[in-house]
Amino acid sequence: MTLTALVALGIYLAWQAINTGIQVAGTGPDGIDLIDLVQHGLAPSLAAACLFLLAVVLVFRWGREVGLARPPQPGTLRVIWPWLLFLALFAANALAAGLPPAAITLFILANTALVGWSEEVMFRGIWLRGLFRSFGIWPAILGSSLIFGAMHVLNVFLTGDLPAAVAQAIAAFLSGTFLAALRLRTGSLWTGIVLHGFWDAGTFLVAYAAPPEAAPESLGAYGSVLFSLPLFLLGLYFLRHAGRDYGREYV
Repeated sequence: MTLTALVALGIYLAWQAINTGIQVAGTGPDGIDLIDLVQHGLAPSLAAACLFLLAVVLVFRWGREVGLARPPQPGTLRVIWPWLLFLALFAANALAAGLPPAAITLFILANTALVGWSEEVMFRGIWLRGLFRSFGIWPAILGSSLIFGAMHVLNVFLTGDLPAAVAQAIAAFLSGTFLAALRLRTGSLWTGIVLHGFWDAGTFLVAYAAPPEAAPESLGAYGSVLFSLPLFLLGLYFLRHAGRDYGREYV
């Protein structure tokens, strides 16, 4: 099957139904904090969404299409260094505040690894490739990032906190553009999978030790937007020649 925008949409709707449907089914009337989803064992919704995408990639043999068939290429460090700086900041804050008990830390790491794999395959893999084939490189970059951001508004059905969900959506669009740059510049989806997982792990580990009113699931309502803005600008810089470099194809 050829991976086009329409095919990507169908896969996305099924993936979203699996992911959000299972989460909402387990949510009480008062909602939950997102950190509750990742600290009490492997989240069924995340595992099911990962298995669904793994089946899609294997059945249609899209490993190369979505960037899973190649390791990061030489020069990767020149692109990922801004993300690494933020990861170092998260690590320092988490260590200073005190890590959760070992079991909770492991569950957070495991669940955020699932998130990193699932969301990168869906957005920087399937959506980016499908939109590129149908509309070209810049619609693919911005379109996949917009859809990635809009998806986070659905968190309101879990938390009941619309302003926080909107802030998460804006931050996701900004960081999603940088992650698209990683996918294109490094030639591999694995770069974004690993960095995405560690980013989410860092935010949850910091949030775990913070007072609920001070740092909910994303380091404050608009803190994540401020963190993501420089990544967005750097992502645009890294992609400044995208029309020339990826006008017809990308690996």
